[in-house]
This record gives sequence, C-alpha cells and structure tokens, in this order.
Amino acid sequence: MPSIVQFAHPGAEHGPNEKNGNWKTWNTIAHRRKFLRCKGRYINSDESKQDGQLMFWGEWEPPSKVSEFRERPTQLHPRWLHEPVLPVKLPQSGGQQGNYQNTDPFVFGDRFIYFVCKQYIRKTDRTTSLAKLDKGSLILFGSTHGNSEPEAYFQLDTVFVVRDFIDYDVSDPQALLGIPGLETYRQIVYKMAFPSPAPKPIHLRLYYGATPESPISGMYSYSPAKVWDNGQHGFPRAPLSNRTFMTNNLNASPRSTKVSNEVVIDYWKSIRKTTRDAGLVEGYGFQYQSGSSIQTVLPTGDHLPA
Repeated sequence: MPSIVQFAHPGAEHGPNEKNGNWKTWNTIAHRRKFLRCKGRYINSDESKQDGQLMFWGEWEPPSKVSEFRERPTQLHPRWLHEPVLPVKLPQSGGQQGNYQNTDPFVFGDRFIYFVCKQYIRKTDRTTSLAKLDKGSLILFGSTHGNSEPEAYFQLDTVFVVRDFIDYDVSDPQALLGIPGLETYRQIVYKMAFPSPAPKPIHLRLYYGATPESPISGMYSYSPAKVWDNGQHGFPRAPLSNRTFMTNNLNASPRSTKVSNEVVIDYWKSIRKTTRDAGLVEGYGFQYQSGSSIQTVLPTGDHLPA
C-alpha cells in the first residue's frame, strides 16, 4: 500500500563562502537549500514539455557558482542564485555520513533519486518506515516556516513519486556498484554518505522517482520551478497549509500515512494544482555543469574557480 509522506529538511539558504564572494565549496556542515539555476525540462499548464533554463529550490551540496539577486522582495525570497558545478576531482569523505555532505533527494539527471535521509536512526541503526515505502508513494520534501508560530506552514521544494526502488545494505562493499545509470551518482552522493562499508548490516532503499516519460498512475516527480527570465529576484517556495496528511509545523520527524492508490493520485493532483496556481511549472531532468571548464576543487575545499 502506498504512503503520503511529509518530509521536513533544513530550510536555511546557502550563500557563498565569503562575503561578496561568488563561490560555494562542497558543503561540510548541516544541509541547507540552494536556489538554483540550470538547464532542465519542464511541463507547462497546457501539458507541453519544454527545454530551458530553470530556477528552483533544491539541494545541491557539491560546489556552485554564486551571485546575489539585486532585489529580495521578502525574507521568503532567495538572496542568492546558485549554478551547480561538479568538480573534476572529488573530495574524499570521512566516516559514515561524515564530512562532505551527500545530496538527498538528488533531482539531477534522468530521474530523481532518494536513498538515505531519515531511513534509519543513527544511534540505534534501526530503520524507519521510510526504508519500506511501496511503489506509487508520494514524498513531499520541504521545510517548515515558523515552527512555533500559529501561522506556521510547509514550504514545498520537491515532489517525489516512487516509481521503483533498489534494496541495498550499507555494510556491503558492493552496494549499488555496477548498476547502469548509477556510476556517477554512487561517487558523488552514495560515497559521500558511506565512504566505507558500515560495520554492521543496515538495509535501506534507493528510490527512483517517476518521470513524465515514465509516470506511475499518471503521476511524476518534479521540482516547482520557473523559467529563467533574467529577472531581478527569485521566488518563495510553494506554501502548503491546513491539508489532510500534513502538519503545518512539522518538526524533524517525517509524517507518513498509508492510503489507497486513488487517494495518492488525487492528492498529487491537488499539489500540482497548488504549484501551478502559484505560477510554477513542473521542472525535472536538471543538469549540473561539468567541472572540466573550471579549476579543480581539491579536497581541502579552499580553491575557487579561475
């Protein structure tokens, strides 16, 4: 039976390394969001598929080029614009989920991927319900605005529909190795979380997101986005409040509810209507820049592009 999951992750915004700087190195502290611009695909309200430069809220913990918006109409608008860059030389992460951060969910490439965050409790190594989601489940990634305030609400950044999954064991040295399409992902995401096998078995799931080209029951994963228009400012995350299966002031623990397929489909449609009503398109297939055209970022994280 599928589930509807409300997943809260940190909502603070990444800025550059230095004041008035134009570069953010690979993140080594707590997760944050980035307001990103890159090439991708999107679906308009008329259901047509287009290619273009998109801007959206998401997670990208590797380096990025940074510029400051000229305007910031409200505190809910982004201050910084990031262009995702993957360096040629990758840093070496430390112990289990230590040092260089992984990017989860990962919205770049052919399909969205979610593989570890909150699937197990680190103190006990016990898995949670997020490691056992069925196909057709809907995960709403976002951040709570105003946790302790009466007007608190959820800021949506990623809509993830589970199309398929791979079970894996983090104690297995061969975990996710040799799987077509995961070669780069394993190096830049999985190995940042698990640079070496865990000392004992922990069975988790890597989830593949449904796409517009390969949907499940008409549903697909997307990031609420806008087409880049050389504007002076970005846009706030899509607000969700007072909804069934959701909590306005959700804390760090996800809220998961098992429901029927029909309920998930109707709920996904209601979310899509909300993001479209906010003037947003459904972005996917995002592309990061290759590091071949920039100076290699060494493991120290101190080097800026030439």
